[in-house]
Amino acid sequence: MKKQIYTVALGWGLVGLLSGCNDSFLERYPETTITEKVYFRNVGDLESYTNNMYGYLGSSYWDVVSDNVLYKEESSTYAMLRGELNADDAGTWGWGSIRNVNFMLARTGNVTGDRAEINHYIGIARMMRAKLYYDKVKDYSDVPWYSRDLQTTDIEELYKPQDPRELVVDSIMADLDFAVKNMKPGASKTRIYRNVALALQARIALYEGTFRKYHTELGLDDADRFLQIAVSAAEQLMDGTYSLSEVKSGNLEAYESLFCSLDLTTNPEMILVEDYDKTLGRLHNAQQVCDFYNGLSKDLMEDYLVVEGNQVKTFQSVPGYETKTYKEIFENRDPRLRQTFMWPGYKKADENEPHRLTLGAGGYPQIKFDPRTYDQLDWGVSYTDLPVFRYAEILLIYAEAKAELGILTQEDVDKSINLIRKRVGMPGASLSDWLADIDPVQERHYPNVISAQKGAILEIRRERRVELACEGFRYGDLMRWSCGKLMEKAPEGMYIPKLGMYDTTGDGNPDFAIVKSEAEANQIPAEDKEKYRLTIYVLEGNTIGLTEGDKGYIRLVSQVGKFTFEEPKYYYYPLDTDDLKNNKNLVQNKYWATK
Repeated sequence: MKKQIYTVALGWGLVGLLSGCNDSFLERYPETTITEKVYFRNVGDLESYTNNMYGYLGSSYWDVVSDNVLYKEESSTYAMLRGELNADDAGTWGWGSIRNVNFMLARTGNVTGDRAEINHYIGIARMMRAKLYYDKVKDYSDVPWYSRDLQTTDIEELYKPQDPRELVVDSIMADLDFAVKNMKPGASKTRIYRNVALALQARIALYEGTFRKYHTELGLDDADRFLQIAVSAAEQLMDGTYSLSEVKSGNLEAYESLFCSLDLTTNPEMILVEDYDKTLGRLHNAQQVCDFYNGLSKDLMEDYLVVEGNQVKTFQSVPGYETKTYKEIFENRDPRLRQTFMWPGYKKADENEPHRLTLGAGGYPQIKFDPRTYDQLDWGVSYTDLPVFRYAEILLIYAEAKAELGILTQEDVDKSINLIRKRVGMPGASLSDWLADIDPVQERHYPNVISAQKGAILEIRRERRVELACEGFRYGDLMRWSCGKLMEKAPEGMYIPKLGMYDTTGDGNPDFAIVKSEAEANQIPAEDKEKYRLTIYVLEGNTIGLTEGDKGYIRLVSQVGKFTFEEPKYYYYPLDTDDLKNNKNLVQNKYWATK
């Protein structure tokens, strides 16, 4: 996306000029100013305009908010779970980005040039509209569908009610079908070509298919139609163009390297990446993932399998798993655990000694996406490339959709899940074993699974959670699977067997002490505090506590017993009161409507 930063300003300038023009101004056609009547004339104009849309697709480097993390800050999700969210403060919905897309689409008839080139950029715009609209569907379900930019004279359209979810999603799929059919193929990982549209179609179709399947309140019985679309789109991307990366970076394994790389633009796993660059000042803030606002959860940690030779077993089947200490949880585990969770002895790029974890967010710091060079560890100066679509997600979509349809085969497992496992050195999975030996822990997590291949669905969900951890998918996965109840429990972190001093860096010296009161803190000898540079955590009056008082799992006190997930209400957001006042024809979501 380096090329985009030079053209984005042009796109924004165009939007501003067009929205501010009056009739007399438009009649003058100044040669040095972009105007509507002289701009949408050639393919270059469409390319410049669609460059402005690249920001509609983005990456994520954490799973805030979900059961994968302990998050110390406030969020609208937490407000909803505490019953504090209502229509008066929900926030008005915005249509500026969709209007920006529709503005271009309404004017492409003025463009002359090669028809295939024109349709390619129309395809990009329609793909972006599909993405923007599906974001709204995920929040509100029924929303007004607009296929063109509205003017102040379009009174009927401006004040129309919501269109039903079925119409809107079918329109989204029509946009994606057009994009897939008309966009050009291309090998660039930073420019948008046909395969990006296929990846987006697979992602949206899986979400919609599973949402319709597990949300019976919708009254829609065509989930399989979307699951089949997801399979088809994924299959088209499984043609040999992409492969799971085996590229290592220094002492980092291939999986871990994906999230700390300074250049993903030639990586075989990438379908689309955000290309950050220090010299161009294109930067992000991934360095905050480690020990700032969030820590990873015990619940996520426990989903990583244990490896014994060529076999795997669940962590919960290990005797004494409940009381495993920080140092013990990494023993014989799926290698991705150590490449996602900070392990004892881990050194940050700007430290000469092993990093001392903090307990304020549970004690399991995230190292996936943590930059590995010292100059990236100040606020907002990280420049590692970030994946937007990567091939592993496509393989997971393929396997999940097939299992939900009840048609997954061992061959399917071998060319999807087992490729993902092979990359990190995990033993392969057997479909027959999945179906015959259902993990009771996964079954309790997801009690509503409906399929002849229930065991496969459960294990694919485990694999998805592990492989895509910290990439921003978990909350959406819980919503589409109708598993919001998992958000009720306050997330928990590392296990503390008793109060006292602890070594977590692995050097044999204590790093922190956890005590009940200030009086107990004062009893720690001053020479020990100085010698070991102890960080002392006093539980009384602290933001953290232990599940059993003087021992147990760390959790945030403010979250304990405070969350309730009201089904199906909380799978949707309410329309803001101001939007309802501005358009009397809009209808509040029935689960949020006041009685």
